[in-house]
Amino acid sequence: MSQEQSLEQRAASLIPLDQFVELATHRDLEGLLTDALALMIRTFDAKAGSLIFAKVPPLHIRQGEFDEEAAEQIARWEKIIENRINSTWEIQTPRLSPITIHPPPSDSGLTLLTIPLLSQVKVIGSVSLIFEPGQELDNYQHQVLTRFVRGVSNMAQLSEELAVTQQRLSQLGLLYQVGQAMASTFDLNKLLNDTLQLTTSVIDAAASVLMLIDEPSNELVFEVTHGVEEVVVPRKKIGLDEGIAGWVATHAEPVIVNDVNRDSRFSQEADARIGSLTRSIAAVPLQIKGKTIGILEVLNKFSTDGFDEEDLRLMLTLATQAAIAIENARLYQSLREERDRIIQVQEDVRKELSRKLHDGTVQLLAAIAMNVEHIGRLLKLKPEAVFAELDALRKLVHQATREARIVLFELRPVILESQGLVPALRSYVNQLDSDEFAVHLDVSNFRQQLDPKVAGTIFSIVQEAINNVKKHAHARNVWLNLAVDRDQLVLGIKDDGQGFDVKAVERDYDQRGSFGLLNMHERAELIDGFLAIESSQVEPERGTVVTLRVPLKARGLR
Repeated sequence: MSQEQSLEQRAASLIPLDQFVELATHRDLEGLLTDALALMIRTFDAKAGSLIFAKVPPLHIRQGEFDEEAAEQIARWEKIIENRINSTWEIQTPRLSPITIHPPPSDSGLTLLTIPLLSQVKVIGSVSLIFEPGQELDNYQHQVLTRFVRGVSNMAQLSEELAVTQQRLSQLGLLYQVGQAMASTFDLNKLLNDTLQLTTSVIDAAASVLMLIDEPSNELVFEVTHGVEEVVVPRKKIGLDEGIAGWVATHAEPVIVNDVNRDSRFSQEADARIGSLTRSIAAVPLQIKGKTIGILEVLNKFSTDGFDEEDLRLMLTLATQAAIAIENARLYQSLREERDRIIQVQEDVRKELSRKLHDGTVQLLAAIAMNVEHIGRLLKLKPEAVFAELDALRKLVHQATREARIVLFELRPVILESQGLVPALRSYVNQLDSDEFAVHLDVSNFRQQLDPKVAGTIFSIVQEAINNVKKHAHARNVWLNLAVDRDQLVLGIKDDGQGFDVKAVERDYDQRGSFGLLNMHERAELIDGFLAIESSQVEPERGTVVTLRVPLKARGLR
């Protein structure tokens, strides 16, 4: 029988196999190391024992009776071990040879024996046993203890890796749930609530907050909260320079603060708005294409260890998914609003067409029909009067034809597509031929070629402005000018009408049935233009001026 086999058999007699196997059945790392330390103390008749294992933070276990001197000495020694664990401390020795490190001897005469916990040759902790004065282990016991510690090291490492694997599988499962929840709805409020609920569960925190940046006011808005302390008033705002949340939004960097009272960025006022006593915070920015749109924040980790880097990594993953989902929900909402606006515009056009046909063309056609009947009667009763009535009828027919052409031209100006904006404007002005006001067109200094879509948008703005003059201005003259000023296309529409209060009209849009000015602004934005409307009700500036400026570098201009 070899010496190695003999040692294994003697070790089995010293530490029963069933007790060693029982240790291997542990799924809880702390329970495994606690029972292993108790078994070592009992087997080798030690007075006390202490164990440190490399975790974040390190796991410390002590059992037995420690006098003050021994406790201080072990604490100093374990601090050295902890510091070396945090570095890349390796023991360059054969894997199977006994490794024992003896700290400085105790003044009380107690024997202190320390054996490192190893993962291959990397130190992952240590076991320290305290013996009574004069008590020492023989070579056989020392080898058994060394081998036992090595076995415990392997079991502890496997247990820790298994726990990490299980945690990551759990996190992957929750991330899958997050992804499914985010992909299943475009309802922004439901999306934000689901995001916070899952985030709070994954991070194991007491509460969470999601804030979005309101660009016009340059503030953070509390969009939604989740947790046991959820009492935030919806849409509450804080400044971007306020609290830890403001710092994260401004600097676009994640942050962990496990004791807010020691962090100068923490704002008691911002905390009061959450309505909770905040002890710890982890916050990450929500970003789309490098632009910060808000922050995701979790509060008060249930674990006494506080938030850690793993929590931060998980939050960053969740924040990335949430930001994409929020942006998609916003785009979807924007498309719905645009669809509704288009439907409304189509309905407005239909009503306007119906009104124009009814008040203009249809009335003229009815008058023509009546005149034809009247002429028929005159032929029998007074033939000499027929010629005068025919002249009147001819004028009605010409007027009806002209108004019908104007309606058709406004619906689809073919000349705009075939010849361009300037000929279309000339044709439009000629067909207006209004008895209400005179239109003065000046396009002599404009030579630019425009994309049909851009030209169509500008023409629509002109139509809307002229229609407003017809309906409201009571003007005698309208001046229409199209020119180039340096690097900009400039369209000016001016009238000498009665004017109006621009701010009051724009402010009361939600109570009005007409959206003409809003449509003009939106059309200008479509071609990267800027529309300004100025109006006065007082002489000599009485009237309205509409000015559209479009950069020549914009798409469609050359």
